[in-house]
Amino acid sequence: MKNFLKRAAPYLITATVGIIIFVIVICAKSIWNESETHKIMSTLSDACFVPGVLLAGAGLIVFASNGGAFDMLSFAVIRFFDLFRKDCKNSKYKDFYEYREAKKDRKRGMAFMLIVGAVFIAFAAIFLIVYYQIVPV
Repeated sequence: MKNFLKRAAPYLITATVGIIIFVIVICAKSIWNESETHKIMSTLSDACFVPGVLLAGAGLIVFASNGGAFDMLSFAVIRFFDLFRKDCKNSKYKDFYEYREAKKDRKRGMAFMLIVGAVFIAFAAIFLIVYYQIVPV
């Protein structure tokens, strides 16, 4: 049971964040004041699409970071702030190669963000299909 909870925790936390964003969008669009079904479906589609894109986009950024897309930028920022330290010569990394080798071991998981984001986008597509089926012409 503990192993299941340990594996499911990132998915549950990410889904909770997505649901919070979903509720914020619904409240911002005041879905409770709508009486027409097609407007409700439009709002639900928007409310699912926003957290889906945010979560999937964050997952894609982590994927790019794991691939090394931002290594040079983050190393430059570290070196820049090292200039303002008194013991500038005692930097943690001497050069970019050492930094890159140390960072290879620190891969972050991103599948949970991509999966939860894809589920929200799938729900948005379902609500959009229903919207287009009932929208008045």
